[in-house]
Amino acid sequence: MKARNLLYLFLLLGFFTACTPEESEVLDFGQIKIAKVELGADARQLIADGVATLTLNPMLYQECTFQDKDGRDSIGYGRIPADRFPSDVVRYFLEDGTVLDGAEYKTTDASQGNVGFYITVNDMKSDVFTVKLREPFAEDKYETITYPVVFHVVQATESVEAGQAIGADLIYEIFNNMCNVFAHESIFTPNGADTRIRFQLAEYDPDGMQMKEKGVNRHTELKRYMQSDLLPNLENAIKTSKYYTDILWDYKKYLNIWIIEGAQRNVAAPPAYILAGTELLEGVSMQEKSEAEFENVNWNIYDIGLLFDASDFTSNEGMPYGYIGQMGTFFGLRPTENMDVTGEVASDYCDDTVPYRTYTESWYDENGNDANNRLKITDDGLLFYSTNIMDNQSFRSSITMDQVKRMRIITDNCPLRWAWKSKWAFTGKED
Repeated sequence: MKARNLLYLFLLLGFFTACTPEESEVLDFGQIKIAKVELGADARQLIADGVATLTLNPMLYQECTFQDKDGRDSIGYGRIPADRFPSDVVRYFLEDGTVLDGAEYKTTDASQGNVGFYITVNDMKSDVFTVKLREPFAEDKYETITYPVVFHVVQATESVEAGQAIGADLIYEIFNNMCNVFAHESIFTPNGADTRIRFQLAEYDPDGMQMKEKGVNRHTELKRYMQSDLLPNLENAIKTSKYYTDILWDYKKYLNIWIIEGAQRNVAAPPAYILAGTELLEGVSMQEKSEAEFENVNWNIYDIGLLFDASDFTSNEGMPYGYIGQMGTFFGLRPTENMDVTGEVASDYCDDTVPYRTYTESWYDENGNDANNRLKITDDGLLFYSTNIMDNQSFRSSITMDQVKRMRIITDNCPLRWAWKSKWAFTGKED
């Protein structure tokens, strides 16, 4: 039975490339015989807020012949890539027969609990694909909070003089993308939510002086000093060395983000401490402290900020989950993959994310270079394009409601991450 199921899975995924058309070919469905029609979507859950948008995924199959392991001809199905058939060949319906205008659907009514869809192609009809409807957060569920952000850009003098200074425009582009994702203003995915966490570039330094570049604090020194005084013990140097007091700003007033040339690592860590009596996050080891005890906690720089290697930050490489995923980790999120680096089953403890594996569209890259690595497949065969910030290889444009719940436990109950309570960075004076 297991072998039979595996065979069906291979057929389902369209591994039999002989059945797929040429890459540039748009099929004439008056001439092509469709053997099977199925329907999926980019999620099995839709938030009924009138903004979140479900995209239906039609799957059309041709019958094909292949040779099994014994060399005998067998009949299977080859899936036709969606970009090879005209969009008007597929018609979309609600389960009750209501005609839809296209593949996208959104609603504000979650009273039914579920909504079903089906498609027709020529004279064939798919089974009903059912999606769970979920009520959005109440408007007063979470307070909107704003973190003052400072990017400490540390580079060798030689690099800056050679014209390799990291430009503020690049930092601002990355920053704005992060802001849009946390506010759910990037794309309207079916189960994406607004975290009510905002980020704003600092305008005033710790001395109350207006910054030359909003949100950017630059430190340059000769490469030999960086290699001798900073990089060998970077974490301790930032916290304790008299030479680097200018790149450690009060965590009660700023969210520190370090971009350091030659750091050779990117570090974002969930909090090690949380207020006593708070609901602890599954999958994160934290010590409970009273608010008074927090004043004497021996924190490290990763309790109060994030570190990026300069080259990785500017290229968004060297980080499995990108800089936005690093920020998610900082606020208590875990990777959504169903296996950790050791191959053991793992969990992100969020019911509204799904375990997945990367699915390679073989007709896009016959050399196996994973040209389409944002396409994922769940254990039960649902294909979807990855948008979650904690997915590996993803568009990183959405955060789910359950992920928001985890993040807000951190923002509201971890004093080392309470910079949002201060307005100093925006006014240069005490609140």
